[in-house]
Formats: sequence, C-alpha cells, structure tokens
Amino acid sequence: MATRRLYYDDAFEKEFTARVMHCEVLPPDVKSGITDRVWGLILDRTAFYPTSGGQPNDLGKIGDANVLDVRDEGDEILHLVDRKPSDAEVNCCINWPRRFDHMQQHTGQHLLSAMFQERFGLPTVSFHLGDEICTIDLRGVEPSAEFLEGAERAANQVVFEDRPVNVRYGTADEFAELGVRKEVGEKASCGPSKLRPRTCSLAAVRTLNAPGRLDWCWCGGAPKCARTGASNLSADAARNASRAMISSYCGGPLGS
Repeated sequence: MATRRLYYDDAFEKEFTARVMHCEVLPPDVKSGITDRVWGLILDRTAFYPTSGGQPNDLGKIGDANVLDVRDEGDEILHLVDRKPSDAEVNCCINWPRRFDHMQQHTGQHLLSAMFQERFGLPTVSFHLGDEICTIDLRGVEPSAEFLEGAERAANQVVFEDRPVNVRYGTADEFAELGVRKEVGEKASCGPSKLRPRTCSLAAVRTLNAPGRLDWCWCGGAPKCARTGASNLSADAARNASRAMISSYCGGPLGS
C-alpha cells in the first residue's frame, strides 16, 4: 500500500493523524548515527518528508515515539522511531522550526538557481542543504563577488514581491514542452498518487503559464514557500575549471 504524502497537499500541515500499517524492529544503523535498535513504521499517510533531493528529513513525534529518520522506500515512506507506538492509530506532529527552515532554504535555492541560469547562463548541477550552510553547484567558471551580489539582490527582489509557489503534476513530455529548467527523467504520467515527476513554479500570478513566471523547474523534493530571503552569499574556490560551488543562507537562522 502506497503511503499518502500529505506534504504535497498542504506544506504547512504541522499535525496529523495516521494509522500504523507496518511495524518492525530494525538493527542499529551506525552509518546514519543510530546506535540502538529502532522501530521502522509505515503509515497509511504522512506529513513527514524523507531525505531526498538534497534536503534532510523531517523530525517530530509519532504518538509517544520520537522520529529519528524518514526514508523514501519507493511507494512507501519508512519512519525510524525510538520506540513502538502504543496504539495503531497515532497522533503525529512535525518539528516545525526545522521543516520551515528547510522550506525557506529550498525555495531560496530555486530562486538563486533561476537567477544564475537566466541572468548569467550558469545552470545548477546539484544542491545540498546542510546543518550549517546550503550549497549550489553551478556548471561554469567561479563567479565574482559582483556576480554574487547581483544574484542576491535579484533573488531578494522576488522575495519582496511575495510571489506564490505553485506545483503541477504531469508527464516528462509535457514538462519538456513547457520548458522546465531541469531535465525530467523518463517516467510515466503522474499525479498526486505517484507524486513524481512534478514541477515547482515561482509565478507572478497563480496561473502557471502566465507572464512573469520566474522559475519553472522539475522538483520531486519538499514543499516550497514564498516567505524566504537570500543572504550571506559567498563563493568557495572552484573545484575545477568547469564547476563552481556557491554557499547560500536564506530566511531565519538554520535550525531555529
């Protein structure tokens, strides 16, 4: 049974109820920092986002159990918790400061990647959201300080305009015709039941194809929000002649 992913329906859902469909004891996973045995839960529905797309997983509570990790297992979402819930019907809550921080950072990445691509011709290769800093890998030469200042100003101008973030589901062919910024892999038609591929758009109005759309990009990752802000942009040394790593920081303090 596929897990219904509530975070695609409502990015701001902090609490929800669910039913435990499967529960098993799992051994420690030292590589992931889990040194004791844990319980792996599969729920019928979840608002917990799994580690994916460069973004860390959500944390929180499932009943009286603490969520230690959340993993995408294909159609199902696996929640690793520190104890077995006492009931099959559980009340769940998201660690909201962590989730909202991730939403701001990820939205900021979309904004900055759009600026790098459209204004400077530097496509984004990859993105990683860390505990202390976010990084964007660009294909191209290392940008100058003036370049970064311009990208930061342009991104924040969009933030101040408070543009909405829209999501659309479709096929790879449909997305290709729309001119998405990021290439979409070969996958079947998809809607909320499968949830991939999907695109995010930062639009001037709520109509996705209206003039003024800033970023039209395939994204199978976490929900986005318009309340963000780009700051403290800095460029690390280029790793090679054709790629540069950009460090960014958006919204409030990470982890706050």
